[in-house]
Amino acid sequence: MAFIITVANAKGGVGKSTLSYCLSCYYSKRGAKVAILDEDIQQTISDNIDTWTGQGVEVPITLIDKSNLGSYEELAQNEDFDMIFIDTPPVLTTQLGNIYDISDMILIPIKPSTSDFNSFMRSIDTLKEAIQRNPDLVAAIVINMAVSGSTVQEAFRKHLDGEKGIKMLDTVLHQRVIHTKYLLESYSLFQSKDKEAKREMAALGDEIYYLLTL
Repeated sequence: MAFIITVANAKGGVGKSTLSYCLSCYYSKRGAKVAILDEDIQQTISDNIDTWTGQGVEVPITLIDKSNLGSYEELAQNEDFDMIFIDTPPVLTTQLGNIYDISDMILIPIKPSTSDFNSFMRSIDTLKEAIQRNPDLVAAIVINMAVSGSTVQEAFRKHLDGEKGIKMLDTVLHQRVIHTKYLLESYSLFQSKDKEAKREMAALGDEIYYLLTL
């Protein structure tokens, strides 16, 4: 069965699509068979893959056609892939609970700002309810788009470390220009020359895989 990783946050602009896609590319690079269900309204990942495949580039990530999907439960029974990412819309929808229920991990990217923290805390009950329904669910927060020298992320850790069942990941992803331009040259961040961006994303991928296989 595939590991199902849902990337979610009710606030927009936190990098859900970027993380879903970059992590998919990382695991694919490591030899995993990876698929993505693009549930985001903006369809950013679908556009990325369609653009490169339209140019004749073989992108080793499968886009799941939702029209052929009878229910989310079908994903949980899928044996064709090692990992399935679900990129979710930046709103709290009724379908989110159904997605959480078939997930192995909920990955929540949060920007280190007060507004992002407050937005997450307003939606935390949905996450806690999913953990109550499935105690094996891994709920993990990653600080994304961090600014070097900022102490805000440490304040986040202090507030969130006490939340039962929700883990603050050690990996921190910093604000990097490469994420806005690498797609002009290649389909994957890991084909760029930005060593630090690749190192951070690989560290996040390794930390996630470790938690899933504990």
